[in-house]
Amino acid sequence: MRHEVGHGTSTRSVQELRRGPRPAHLLVGEGRPDHRPGVYGCATGSRASWPYPWFVPRAVLIDLYDTLVASDWHLWRDLLASHVGMDPATLGRAFDETRPDRSVGAFATEEDDTRAVLEAAGLTHDAGHIRELVRIERDFMTTGVRLYEDSIPTVRALRAEGVKTVLVSNCSHNTRPVVARLDLEREFDALILSFEVGARKPQRAIYQAALDAVGSQVADATFVDDQADYCDGARAVGLDTRLIIRPGAHPPEGFASSTNGHRVITDLTALLG
Repeated sequence: MRHEVGHGTSTRSVQELRRGPRPAHLLVGEGRPDHRPGVYGCATGSRASWPYPWFVPRAVLIDLYDTLVASDWHLWRDLLASHVGMDPATLGRAFDETRPDRSVGAFATEEDDTRAVLEAAGLTHDAGHIRELVRIERDFMTTGVRLYEDSIPTVRALRAEGVKTVLVSNCSHNTRPVVARLDLEREFDALILSFEVGARKPQRAIYQAALDAVGSQVADATFVDDQADYCDGARAVGLDTRLIIRPGAHPPEGFASSTNGHRVITDLTALLG
């Protein structure tokens, strides 16, 4: 079932969406009032039947974690905390502190990312300890990250309609193996991983890199993310936005208390009309 709700969803509604789906009026495609022949639904061919009544995107930019895939982040944090003998909340703060640098490739390898987290947590380490923690992390990224059931069918349906799809993720080195395992390079037209391009959401450069990767213009694209701040960044660039709040999701960044006026969806099939 596809769900989408309108602009300005209240804080209470956000919490309800996190607990589970509820009936919602479908408003897909009403994000922009303009109507340009040949771009937004009046072109010949497959686009003539595209379900968006107003704005037909030529590209869709989709976030990875808690949008395309689910992850047991808290289990991983607790496992690592147990391994190093530290309170999970304290270790979580070290992850938060180092996330901006790790997500723009400030550290050269997975081992260096792990070392930065341990140092931020005030922990001593040696090379063997680092290697063991990286091994544990890789095991987790194999078993603790999984696709939502609607993700790949939606991406394939978009591409079948001629819409370019771009994966846009704030992430560090440990995400490359996830991308490879899930074969996402084959499923998307382009992948933009923040640690590889040296920019992270909500910085303008990462959205532009995604658009450039598929030769799209900002006026012709939609951006989907579970973080309101990142949707804010996309809107500042001029992108149409969808804030996805999947029932039961628990992103490490948490959820904002407000949707900031972004149109809310609860699964990716809402992009299909």
